[in-house]
Amino acid sequence: MFKRFIIFVSIIFIMVLPFSCAKKEPAQNPDSDILANKISEKFNDLSVSLDEGKAKELFDENNDADFSKIENFSVKQSEYGETGIFKLYSDVNADYVKAMAAKRILKLQAEAGGLDNQAAANNAEVRSYGNYVYYVSHGEKDKIFKIIEDELQEK
Repeated sequence: MFKRFIIFVSIIFIMVLPFSCAKKEPAQNPDSDILANKISEKFNDLSVSLDEGKAKELFDENNDADFSKIENFSVKQSEYGETGIFKLYSDVNADYVKAMAAKRILKLQAEAGGLDNQAAANNAEVRSYGNYVYYVSHGEKDKIFKIIEDELQEK
């Protein structure tokens, strides 16, 4: 009886294992600008897009960032915060780009002036979903993350 139970549990485990180890893949693959514009629709203060040259300066001040891993990206700033969304060619590079974004957050924290900006910078976070990496330094961080993740998960 015990042997049958062990076999039964083993079979269930083998059947469930592939689903539990499945990678998170976005249901949609929009460009980073599309995601950033969705955020701007709800958060008017994040409507200032940085051009590619200015945005690269934020991450590549010592010419050590490799943007060849990034398909496209969008960075929006305001006096209240900053968001960055990176669409990668492959999720293999997610850790590299997350480290790049984490360095940017450290810089935001060092430069933050005023209590609201300091709180937003200290509460900043980097996340990834499939081949996307995004960071948010804003007082409404959780709502902004929800917009991004809902957009990636919609079918």
